[in-house]
Amino acid sequence: MQTLKVVVTDYWFDKIKSGKKKHEYRRFSNYWLKRLTFVSVDLSAIDFRRFRPFEFIEFQRAYRKNPERMTFKIKRIGLLITGMHTDLKCEDPVFDIEFSERVK
Repeated sequence: MQTLKVVVTDYWFDKIKSGKKKHEYRRFSNYWLKRLTFVSVDLSAIDFRRFRPFEFIEFQRAYRKNPERMTFKIKRIGLLITGMHTDLKCEDPVFDIEFSERVK
């Protein structure tokens, strides 16, 4: 059971902690493509139905000594064509990581 670890700012950490934010969005990039999918040398052969089997997502409050952390169960990981209706407000594709109840 793999855990996806991400670092977020204080603002977003507090939104997640309060339950107001249930989706984590990450702009489509080679970095996130490699972290979330099984990437082959040929990027055109990527199967977006086969994301890595992450079961949990762990949020860390910023980069600091002994940061607060929270872990949630992942409901699903998907790809959105545009991020205009997300908190990223960008026209680029975005990964949508939907999470549910807090487990730690």
